[in-house]
Amino acid sequence: MSTLDSARAAARAWLACPTSGGPNPVWRTCFSTDGTDCPTGIAPVCPDEDHDPDDGSVYTCCADPVIEVGSAALADYLVALLNADRSAS
Repeated sequence: MSTLDSARAAARAWLACPTSGGPNPVWRTCFSTDGTDCPTGIAPVCPDEDHDPDDGSVYTCCADPVIEVGSAALADYLVALLNADRSAS
């Protein structure tokens, strides 16, 4: 198993534990801290049908975890990686 495969497996296992949105959620960028101009966090897409999936806000209806990554570019990248891994698993 490659280093990348090992890292993916470990991340998938960790994310499956705290994720209240299911074991393999669709991910989105989100505003995890107040005052940012761009979404600098990541979170599962909210399962509430009244929460627009394109809304980057985090409400009490949203699934955990909400992870602050400190950068809009990194948040975009991590969401792309996590969602690409969904289809590979």
